[in-house]
Amino acid sequence: MVVKAVVMAGGKGERFWPLSRESFPKHLISLVGGKSLLQETLERIKPLIPARDVVVVTRSSLRRIVERQLPQVPRKNIISEPAGRNTAPCVGLATKMIRGNAVMVVLPADHMIKPQKRFLNTMKKAVTLAQETESLITIGIKPSYPATGYGYIEIGKRVGGQVFRVKRFVEKPDRKKAEKFLKSGRFFWNSGMFVWKKSVILKAMEDYMPSLCRGLETISSGNINKLYPRLPNVSIDYGIMEKATNSLVIPANFSWEDLGSWESLEKFLSRDENKNAIFGRVSTIDSRNCIMVNRKGLLSTIGISDLVIISTEDATLVFPKGKGQEVKKLVEKLRRAPKLRMYA
Repeated sequence: MVVKAVVMAGGKGERFWPLSRESFPKHLISLVGGKSLLQETLERIKPLIPARDVVVVTRSSLRRIVERQLPQVPRKNIISEPAGRNTAPCVGLATKMIRGNAVMVVLPADHMIKPQKRFLNTMKKAVTLAQETESLITIGIKPSYPATGYGYIEIGKRVGGQVFRVKRFVEKPDRKKAEKFLKSGRFFWNSGMFVWKKSVILKAMEDYMPSLCRGLETISSGNINKLYPRLPNVSIDYGIMEKATNSLVIPANFSWEDLGSWESLEKFLSRDENKNAIFGRVSTIDSRNCIMVNRKGLLSTIGISDLVIISTEDATLVFPKGKGQEVKKLVEKLRRAPKLRMYA
């Protein structure tokens, strides 16, 4: 059975402002290396799924950039969304395009994962399981701290090896619940990576999201701009995975980060003797435990601690650690201000 990768590349990357902008979001940027996160996603899966079998779903406004970054992907395999409608319509649109009863490996475009070998071993295991069963398979990440910015998966009965039934999905918890989840050892972070047969996800959509199925059936290249924005704005987790009874989870044994805030990038940056995580030209005196990313000129600091400082050609962002999730609110504020909208 042929294996296809579906890469979701339509996000706005608002929490990585000012480096990430709506016109050039996070997954198209090189954060700590020479390649963008999108390019790294394809390189990571390449030994298992060649570029000819990769489908990329992106915003219409980003299509040309995606084509330039991924010349190895056939143009017909790059799908343009005229409007963002969350991950369920995104996956549905890709499923509609794929021919035959392929196995689909669904991947976000903005994750950082290492090492590649362990990632591939996990995905091969998931693909084999998808081929042999009628299951919706997700990859769980063992939590290393009581994160409140991720959804969680509670595991149920073991069905063989390191494969478990999904007992339930839990939305982003508060700190107290997250600490309980971590202590129990039965909860994993929801990575947002899925593996299933096309026939299985189509059946799940028919069962749990019939309005999405009806909408997708009416869409063609001639009317997509008109009809796609009318599809339900629902995530694949909420629309299907939380309701399905045939969900399985495979715990990952690789390092994973979905880069949901500037703080999450810290582990991937070089450190100086004062535990400052630095990228770019930076000079400090008596500054400790900061994250500093500089894309132009020289960034210098004196006597600061526990701050995040991001400097680009036209904007600078400064905030205390722990406030990274607030950046999205700042971007929304910029969009509402006529004189500042250009910076969003």
